[in-house]
Amino acid sequence: MWRFEGGRFLEADFPLPEEERLLLVVNGKPWASFSYTPGDEVYLALGHLFLSGVLSGLEGVRWLVGEGVVAVDLPGDPERGVGVRDSGCAAGLRYGEPRLSPLPKIPLDPELPLELMAQLRQHAVRYARTRGIHGAALFNLSGRLLYLNEDIGRHNAVDRLAGYMLLEGARPPVLLAVTGRVSQEMAGKAIGMGAVLLASRTGATAPAVSLAQRYGLALAAYVRPKGYRLYAPGGMPVPEGVLRP
Repeated sequence: MWRFEGGRFLEADFPLPEEERLLLVVNGKPWASFSYTPGDEVYLALGHLFLSGVLSGLEGVRWLVGEGVVAVDLPGDPERGVGVRDSGCAAGLRYGEPRLSPLPKIPLDPELPLELMAQLRQHAVRYARTRGIHGAALFNLSGRLLYLNEDIGRHNAVDRLAGYMLLEGARPPVLLAVTGRVSQEMAGKAIGMGAVLLASRTGATAPAVSLAQRYGLALAAYVRPKGYRLYAPGGMPVPEGVLRP
């Protein structure tokens, strides 16, 4: 490849993100196809189904991983609604919504978004190499990193967090940090996982902010080393009369 700089082209070598296709099969029938970054395919498949409202736990659930495919057998046949394509890159199709409940109002340290994003930056090795990939990280309430992954699709990255919680027994409430824009779908995924804080390196949409306020999710966007924008307070100690839902 070449880099244009100082009015001329210079030879350069820069790694590119990996991209493959993953087919999710449910009860023997094709369910969804993803453009994704290889790795932790079971987390991605089960997390996607959980955050689509298709499964609520692992009782009676079996799965098999093959080349480019994850086959999941559920105890019953899930209802397949109208396919909706998310606003995120490489998100594939979803056929439902996560089951949302009001979040507990847990006091949160205002420094947490800064600390979570610092850890995400530190451990996002694929982003450091390619600059063309999203990251998502799961933390406990004290800010200890539980699991981090990177994917060309920001929705895929968050789905893997839910899959990790299911398979590894991580219980909510939890904290999340992501690199991508927080859309309504992304805020819904965070709430569906029981996250009381979602920190993003970039911005949030108006419906996402409304959803976060309604369910008690603390939503911090444009998180930088020295500060961030708090769009929904959750358990943050904001001044009285500020950021009311």
